[in-house]
Amino acid sequence: MLLGVKEAGRVVVVGSGPAGAAAAVFLSRAGADVLLLESGSKHAARGMTVRVRGITVFRVHPPLKRRQGVIATADPDAGVFEELAPGGLSNHWSCAVPRFAPEDFADAERAGEPYTWPIGYEDVAPWYDQIESLLHIAGAADGSSQLPANRVRHARRLAPDWAGLADQAQCRGRTLAPMPFAYGAESTLTPSGTVFNSFVRLVQPELRAGRLTVRFGAHVVRLEFSPKTRRVEAVLCRDARTGSESRLACRAVVLAAGAIRTPEVLFRSSSAEFPDGLGNSHGVLGRYLHDHPLAKLVVDLGAPLSFHPPSYLTRPRLENAPPLYAAACMQWSGVALLARSVLQRHPARLPWLGFNVFGTMAPVPDNWIALDRKQRGPDGSAALTLHIRHPPEAREALDKARDDLVDVFSRAGLKPRVRTWHYERACESVHYGGTCRMHRLPQFGMVDGWSCLHAVPNVVVADSAVFTTGPEKNPVLTAMALGARAGHHLAQQIQAGDI
Repeated sequence: MLLGVKEAGRVVVVGSGPAGAAAAVFLSRAGADVLLLESGSKHAARGMTVRVRGITVFRVHPPLKRRQGVIATADPDAGVFEELAPGGLSNHWSCAVPRFAPEDFADAERAGEPYTWPIGYEDVAPWYDQIESLLHIAGAADGSSQLPANRVRHARRLAPDWAGLADQAQCRGRTLAPMPFAYGAESTLTPSGTVFNSFVRLVQPELRAGRLTVRFGAHVVRLEFSPKTRRVEAVLCRDARTGSESRLACRAVVLAAGAIRTPEVLFRSSSAEFPDGLGNSHGVLGRYLHDHPLAKLVVDLGAPLSFHPPSYLTRPRLENAPPLYAAACMQWSGVALLARSVLQRHPARLPWLGFNVFGTMAPVPDNWIALDRKQRGPDGSAALTLHIRHPPEAREALDKARDDLVDVFSRAGLKPRVRTWHYERACESVHYGGTCRMHRLPQFGMVDGWSCLHAVPNVVVADSAVFTTGPEKNPVLTAMALGARAGHHLAQQIQAGDI
């Protein structure tokens, strides 16, 4: 444990979603005095999830809400989904936890300097290990170049009737493996919309141990920057119930409100020194917004096939895909499919399979968010302008993943036929990132390799906003690992007197 951090001053963490919760936990365990601000109510209904031996048998959760007051200026169907409640979007998370691979960082580097991460897989791997030990992961014990092995609690293999399919996938330059899931083989009852809710699983144990404090219904208005110290010295927030505002003095701030809300806070924290938003010295705040282009696929097969554990067809090897454009297939599973298989007299096997096909897009400055101060959102604050469009290369990558999967089934003799194939609108994956991206050069990114603002080093960004690029994998595990890494480093900086 780091000593002397408590006496150095309070760290305010904004947001209790997975990345914010991870940052708060590792800060508090290092001895920091942590105040966690959660915009949702303490008593907000978050649902219930019952899981038996890795299968969700009952789930009730509030509907995912589309944010009002968003002005879409590129793709008119684009929008923002969010959950202002303890645990944030982990109330709706599928709990898939693939790691980014060394190849994902190499893919970014081969695309050129604007896309190169200031860190590599070896920098994140120790933090994957630490976060994964908290997540009770079920997954493959062995990894591949496209999908590194997690630190698993329950080792899984695909069902025996997938063996030939895995061999065919290798011939296509891809790997077929069981999808790793948090709490994947556990029997649990969780008072939230998913088996893993970051507030329930991470924050509440710290609360019970007295290692941090939470303020609910706290909407952050802005961060108060001091031109004298060149640091943020306080957080101004508004009480959701009373409307009263308060000033919370702090030694440092961790922003983990998501790839949309986090840059909004920085935009609202403008000053004479930073008229275009706190730390926005090179005009990149809100830019390089990226998303996971998403398609839905249903394939009819000539014979029933096992669907548990669900499979994951990885992206192709680097030499088989253009830089920053690839896609992977994530198989559907769950109790509804199990019930159908029983009714069709093939328990745990079906003559069709469904997949979410997640792709990528190169992050470019022409995809962005900004505040429109001439228009107002429902709460009276400036409206949000959302400017994003999926490029044609993204659909090409989705199509190739579909074709490769169908070819794998065909070569295995399963006589596949595509029943359903359609592209989802931008935002449907709920995987935005890149708006406060990480880069060694401030002209290409807002934060450095430790997730600290280049221009204001006592402000840390700890969510997918820091992603330099967006590999096709679910972003939550990597956001948590980077949040934990940033929180630990911040505690060290405070202890050393650098902040």
